[in-house]
Amino acid sequence: MRTNADNTGAPAVGRAPRLDWVDQGRGLAICLVVLLHAANWLLAAGADVRGWVELNLVASSLRMPLFFVLSGLFAAKWLRGSWRDLWTRKVRLFVWVFCLWTVIGVAAFMLGVRVMLGEGSLRGILLTLVLAPVMPKLELWFIWALALFFVAAKATRRVPPAVQLAVAGVGSAIALSGWVTQSPGWSGVVKYYAFFLFGIYGRDLVLRLGSSTRRSAAAAWLGGWLVVSLVLWRFDLRELPGAYFVNCVLGVGAGVVVSRLVRVPALRRVGARTLPVYLTHTPVIMLVCSALHLLGVTDAGVVMAVLPPVLVAGVVAFAWWLSHAVEGTRWAWLYEVPQRRRRAPADGPPAVAQVPA
Repeated sequence: MRTNADNTGAPAVGRAPRLDWVDQGRGLAICLVVLLHAANWLLAAGADVRGWVELNLVASSLRMPLFFVLSGLFAAKWLRGSWRDLWTRKVRLFVWVFCLWTVIGVAAFMLGVRVMLGEGSLRGILLTLVLAPVMPKLELWFIWALALFFVAAKATRRVPPAVQLAVAGVGSAIALSGWVTQSPGWSGVVKYYAFFLFGIYGRDLVLRLGSSTRRSAAAAWLGGWLVVSLVLWRFDLRELPGAYFVNCVLGVGAGVVVSRLVRVPALRRVGARTLPVYLTHTPVIMLVCSALHLLGVTDAGVVMAVLPPVLVAGVVAFAWWLSHAVEGTRWAWLYEVPQRRRRAPADGPPAVAQVPA
């Protein structure tokens, strides 16, 4: 059950070796996502993790832009294929896990907000659940948006790429300048579609940067991104029209450079299998934070100060273990579309239809 089995863009026969830096980039991005949610929920539980919250603000221009660019990097093959293939082998999985894990996530969210904040009504929680397919409000909006991105990119594949990138880029620049909607999914689609498209149509540029060994270029991307990120954070300028969009573009370059230069085997393994981590981490974080709140230990300053990265490591490891533990078992439907069973032959056991990865 490898959810990101191909990061080469090559056909199945004679497939090229995996690009390690791409997997490291995915691993870096997903770990930053987990750190964001870990810090936010620890703060809700009463822990003093404001430093980590501020760090997440600085890193925000790298986190999701990099993830969406890398998601689009090898998506062109789905645009060239049939709609049936796109649905069967890609979008159907997103729809399944979004619906399933939204139910799990809403249950964990209801527990978390009641325990830690004393808020949340059953009516409001049920409304969030019912409206999720058209108005995702919880962390799984990323899965919802990604499904839309693949469909939209295929539907507009005959439109000149320059036109697509220009329109999506203008929308992104506007949305990233402080635009807020009732759903992070709605605003997220407008904010990050340009980055997904750039992964598709700017693929050669991204791969060239990922294979570059020029230290001057790496220093320029990293230094430029860090300086702009700190200035926008320090002076609260992220809503200055276009400023945060530029910051996110620099964040993509910095993320690619870091993924290329910093070799961490654990990140590479996580990046090759990101979907289980994305699905599993928030419910686990909310359960852990609820327990810490009930135990009354969130005022232990030193412990709480170092807990966010420890929680990230534990949650990622648990998600990794769980996805492997259920693989090939009756619980595999947690991360895979349930397989349809064919009628058994008269002289043999039931046959199971294999769903392509």
